[in-house]
Amino acid sequence: MNVMLDEPGIRTAVQSRLEICTEVWWGKRLLTTQVDLDRIDPDRLAELLTDAWECKAPSNVVASTAAPRQEQERRT
Repeated sequence: MNVMLDEPGIRTAVQSRLEICTEVWWGKRLLTTQVDLDRIDPDRLAELLTDAWECKAPSNVVASTAAPRQEQERRT
């Protein structure tokens, strides 16, 4: 699966999970990270997808969902 992150997010994902995530280049542009779905932990995949969504979603929508998500993270 290709997960569309910003460039720092791509580099972080790849560096932290070399066996699971790889860089995808479009010419000279770092475009996305490719994730091996057979090998990635579901929680890690959820984190990557949340990060990708936050990169693309309107800022007011991201802000309105941040507080409930932070509350849920504190409970776990």
